Amino acid sequence: MFEEKYEEGKNFLISAPTGSGKTYLAKEILLKAKGISVYVSPLKALSREVYEDIRDKRDTKYVDSDVYEDDLRSFKSKTLLSTYEKFDSSIRHKYGWLRKVEVVIIDEIHNVESDRGLAIENIVLWAKKNGVQIIGLSATLPSVKNYANWLKAEVIEYNKRAVPLHECIAYPYVIRCYDNDFTIPLEPLNGIRSEKLEILIPTLRYIIKQGKNALVFVRSRKSAESLAETLRKFGFNASHYHSGVPLEERRQIVEMLKKGEINVVVSTTALGQGVNLPVYATIFYDTVLPESDEKGNLKGWRDLNLMEFKQMAGRAGRPGFDKEGMSIIISTSMRKAEEFRRKYFSSSYEEEKSTYSLDDLSLGVISWREGYSKEDLHSILKCSLKFNKITEEEFLKSLNTLKEVNLIEEDGGGIFLTPLGKAVSLSYIDISLLKGFQIISSDLLTTVVSSNAVAQELRGCKCGRELLKRWSNGEDFSSLCKNLSAKDINEVISNARWISFALYRVLKALGKNDEAKEALKLYYQIKYGVPFEGVRLAKLGLDRGTVMKLLVDKKIKDEKELCIKIFTPPLKILIKERGYDPAGVCREVYSKDLDVYEMARVVTKYYGKEFEGKKIDKEILEKLISLGIVEKRVRKEKDGNEKIVYFIQPFS
Repeated sequence: MFEEKYEEGKNFLISAPTGSGKTYLAKEILLKAKGISVYVSPLKALSREVYEDIRDKRDTKYVDSDVYEDDLRSFKSKTLLSTYEKFDSSIRHKYGWLRKVEVVIIDEIHNVESDRGLAIENIVLWAKKNGVQIIGLSATLPSVKNYANWLKAEVIEYNKRAVPLHECIAYPYVIRCYDNDFTIPLEPLNGIRSEKLEILIPTLRYIIKQGKNALVFVRSRKSAESLAETLRKFGFNASHYHSGVPLEERRQIVEMLKKGEINVVVSTTALGQGVNLPVYATIFYDTVLPESDEKGNLKGWRDLNLMEFKQMAGRAGRPGFDKEGMSIIISTSMRKAEEFRRKYFSSSYEEEKSTYSLDDLSLGVISWREGYSKEDLHSILKCSLKFNKITEEEFLKSLNTLKEVNLIEEDGGGIFLTPLGKAVSLSYIDISLLKGFQIISSDLLTTVVSSNAVAQELRGCKCGRELLKRWSNGEDFSSLCKNLSAKDINEVISNARWISFALYRVLKALGKNDEAKEALKLYYQIKYGVPFEGVRLAKLGLDRGTVMKLLVDKKIKDEKELCIKIFTPPLKILIKERGYDPAGVCREVYSKDLDVYEMARVVTKYYGKEFEGKKIDKEILEKLISLGIVEKRVRKEKDGNEKIVYFIQPFS
C-alpha cells in the first residue's frame, strides 16, 4: 500500500501501527535516492538495525559518535544513519555535503513532543527551507492533521496492524481482551503476598504454555532485576534488561530471546521504541515512570501517557514471528482494570508538553540561517510545530534574550551568531546550561560535575567529583558510586566529556584563553581516563590500563619515547601482552617523523650493547644522547689509548 502511494520529492507522513511495514519502506527510499539519503531516529540501536540491513546494498555510514564532535565534515557516503541530534549537529555545522541531501526520513517523529523535540524541529525547518524531501514515520501520532500541516505532507494512514494486537487486562482471575471481547481464565495462585505477582505468574504460565514469550515492563532498573530473579524461582527462563546493562550483554539477551533460550525479559522502557524483537506479549507490570529532578534525584512517579503506552505495547506481535500479539496490563481488581481500560485502550491522545524553548530553537535556526533578517527568521519559526502561533512580540523577546547573553548580534539588518553563540550552538548545550557557565568555578571539574547533564546521570551519587577526578587521573574508582552500573558510569563520563568540551568552547569564545586551555586539558583527561601527560600515548589507540603501565611502571613520557623504545624486550613484551602489535602502534608516528623510526632501529639493534659512533648517523646519535637513551663512554684500549664508544642501558 505504501509503495503505491509514494512519490519521489513529495513530503509524506506515514501513520501506521508497529509492524505494518514503515521501516521496510524507509529502507527502500534510502536505497533508491539519487542524492544523499538520511535516516534519523531516537535510538542508536534503531539506526544501527537499519544500517545492518542496507550496508551491503549502498555506500552507507552509521554514526554513533558524540553529538558535539566535528567528525562528519568529510562525509562522502550516499546514506547517513544517526540520531536526531547528530544530524541536527551537522546542520548547525553547515557542512558542504548537506547541499546534496535529497531526502530525510524521521522515524518515531512523534518524539518532537518530547525532550528530543528541539533537534527534530530544527531538522524539519532546515529541510523545508532547503527543499529537502521529508518522510515522517510514527505509530502513535496525537494528531495526524496537525503533523501533516507542519510537514506540508501528504498523509498515508493505515490503522490495521499486519499482525493483530489484542488489548487485554489481567485481573483476578482472568485475562480479558477488549478488542475481541475474549476472556481467558487463569489458574489461581495462592500463598503469594504480592497481589500483582499473584496475577502475573499465571498470566505468564498461560503465555509460555502456548509456546510463546513475553516482555514485561516495570518501573525501574531495580524492579527489573528483582522481578527477573523472582520469576526464575518460579521456573521461568527470565532475564532483566535495562540501559544499565552493558551493550554486549544486552545483545546477548536479545539473541537468547530470538533462539528461545529465554522466554521472559523484564525491562524498563529501554526496549520501548523501535527495536525489532520476537515478542508475542508485552505485559505492563507497572504503568508508571520515574521522574527525577535536575540533579538526578528521584522525586516521584508519573503515569505512562497514552503515546508512551501504545509505543511500548506495539513491541508485541511482530511480522515474521507471530500471527498475533497480546498487550496485557496487570491489575489487582476489576475496578482498577476499568480505569486502565479507559486510560489506555482509547484513541484520544493528550497534548504533550515539549521541554525545549523558543530561545533554543531560535539559536538553532540562526546557526544555519545566519545573515537573514528578523522577518525571515520569524517566518521560519512560525513553520515549527510548537511555535507556529508565535507573535512578533514573543519572537523579538526571544531575540533580545539571545542578545543579552551575547549569543547573537545584528549587522546590516542581518542576524549573526557571536563567537559565543557559535560555541554554544556547536557544543549542543541549551541556553539554560550556559547560564550555569556564567558562574564558572575556578575548579573546572566542579563546574562539570555540577552541570545538570552530569548530575542527572550520577543518580544521586554524592561522590561524582571524586569519581571523575580518579577516572581522569587513571586511578581506580571502583569503591565510589556503587549504586551505578558500568553502563551508568559510562554515561557519566560521556556527559562529562561533552560538558568539558562545551566549557572549553565557551571559555575560548569569551576570550578566557588560559582557562580554555585548562578546560581542553580536562576534556582530554576525561576522554581518555588518564592524566594529561598520558594523553598523547592514549591517542595512539592504547587503552587506559596500558597507558598507566607505560607511565607508572616503564616511566615512558610520550609517544616518541615509546616508539623509540618499543622494540626493546621489556616494552615489546608488555605491548604484545596487552594485545597490540608494536609496529601498528607506532606506524603513524614513524610516518610523520622518520628520525623517530631511525632512532628506534638503533635502539633495537644495540639495546644493552656498546657500539661505535661511526656506524650511526651523527644527527640521530646526538638526538639519542640528548634524550638520555644513549650514553657516551670512554674506554681504554690495551695499547693505552682512549676510545669513545656508546652504550644503551637496558630499561626496567
